[in-house]
Amino acid sequence: MTQIVNNLNSIHVPEAYGMKRIQFYFWVGMISAIFLRLIIIADYYNGILAKALFYLGVLGYLLFFAHRYHIATRRVSVLKDMELLEKIENKTPLSDDDYRGLQYIMWSLSVSKERMNYLVIFAFSIIVIILSLALDLGIV
Repeated sequence: MTQIVNNLNSIHVPEAYGMKRIQFYFWVGMISAIFLRLIIIADYYNGILAKALFYLGVLGYLLFFAHRYHIATRRVSVLKDMELLEKIENKTPLSDDDYRGLQYIMWSLSVSKERMNYLVIFAFSIIVIILSLALDLGIV
């Protein structure tokens, strides 16, 4: 009987996504970031191309950030539903389900490509600012 009650009380830990799905969203984010930064350069040469880059970049970002929101919501849900932070703060012994929840969160953080995404966005932003200034000053 105790086993049945424990199963009813256990919280669902989300299934991990496969690497293909993780890579897909990584590349959607990267390509969108690059498109949005290329708008300034494209606008010097072709207004229609600049608009196309804008729409493609924003649509890609909508998809990418909807996915990132979903991932963040899943992580926070596991933390809150399983009361993991409180258990750790109070040094409460953890159950097997608690460990599965922590494993999911740690795995999710470890395979996330968001750090690389931030780095590429930062680098391309610097490059585009320099190119745009060079175009504005007539250097290029």
